[in-house]
Amino acid sequence: SFTIDESKREQQEQVARELIDSCLKEGARTIIVDIGNKFDVLLQINSSKNNLNTDKVRFWCYYDNPEPYVPGGYSLKAEETIKASQYILFANKNLAKITSIIYSLPEKHIDLKDKTAEGIGYYPIEEVEKLIEKRYLESDSLRAENGWTNVKYLFVYFGGNNDAYFDQAFPAFLSSLSQIDKNIVKDIVFLLHQHPAAKEQNRDGILLREWLMQQNYIQAIISTLKTSDQAQIVADAALYYQTSMAPQFSLIGLPTVQVGHEVYHDVLVKFNLCYTTTNSNELAVALQNMKDKSQSSDKIQQHKGLIYNAIGYTPDWPTNLYRIIFDYK
Repeated sequence: SFTIDESKREQQEQVARELIDSCLKEGARTIIVDIGNKFDVLLQINSSKNNLNTDKVRFWCYYDNPEPYVPGGYSLKAEETIKASQYILFANKNLAKITSIIYSLPEKHIDLKDKTAEGIGYYPIEEVEKLIEKRYLESDSLRAENGWTNVKYLFVYFGGNNDAYFDQAFPAFLSSLSQIDKNIVKDIVFLLHQHPAAKEQNRDGILLREWLMQQNYIQAIISTLKTSDQAQIVADAALYYQTSMAPQFSLIGLPTVQVGHEVYHDVLVKFNLCYTTTNSNELAVALQNMKDKSQSSDKIQQHKGLIYNAIGYTPDWPTNLYRIIFDYK
C-alpha cells in the first residue's frame, strides 16, 4: 500500500488510469477533478491522452477558490491542471466570464483561450448562516469546555499550508507581534488554528513554540479545536494571511485583520472589509481597533451583498451544478 503523494510517478499513473476506468465502467458522464496536488494534474493528463473529453464523458477542472490569484502555490497548480483540461469549472461564477483573468503568478495570466469555462456560483453560505447562529448559542459553552471563560479577548490566527505562509507570512506576524506594547496585548490570548494539512509536519506550531520561549508577556497557544467552524464560533477576532474562508469571517461579523509580509489583495482587502498589516505599528492599531468594536448586524447586511457579488455567489448554484453534471450541452 502507499499514499498518492509519496508514490512514484509510475504508480500514480496507474492509479489515475484505474480510477478513470472505474468511473467509466460506472457510466459516469461527468468527472470533476479538484485543484489540489500533482495527482489531479495526472488525472487530467490521462483523460487528455486517451481523448476522453467527448460528448459522452467530460472531465472538468474545478477551481474552487473565489480569488483570481492565490499565493503559495495554488495558482501554479491551477495553471498545470487547466493546461491539461478542456473544461474549466469555477466556483466563483465571475471568473468564468470571457473578460475575467486568472493568474499563476501575480503578473502571469493563465491561458483560457480555447477552453470551455463555466461558473456555478458556489460558496458555503449555508454554513455561514449556521455559524452565525452557533456563535450566539454555543460560544460560551465551547469556551468553557476549553478553559477560556475568563479570557477577555480570544483572537484566532487561521493558519495556512504553503511555503509562503510558513517561511514569510507567519514569521512576519510573529515578528510584528513581538514588538507591540504590552498594554495592547496583555488581555489577548492568541490561538493558532492550524490548517488541517499542516498539523503533521507542524512547521508553524514549532515556530510558535520556539518564538514563545523568547516572549515574556504574550499569551499564545495552539488550537486543539476539531474544526475551523469551532474556531470561528469562539473567536472574538480573526487573523489570517490567505484563506478562502476570509469572506466568511466578514459575513459572520468577525473583526478581521490580514497580517503578513505583504498585502494580499483578496476580496476583504479590495473592499476595505478588514484591517491590513505588514509591520508592528499597523498590527498594534488593528489589534486595538478589533478589541474596541465588533460588527453590527446592519453593517454585516451591507457587507453581504458586496461580498456575494465579489465571490460570484448565487443561491441557485445547485441548479447550475446539476446542469453541468447531468444536462450539459
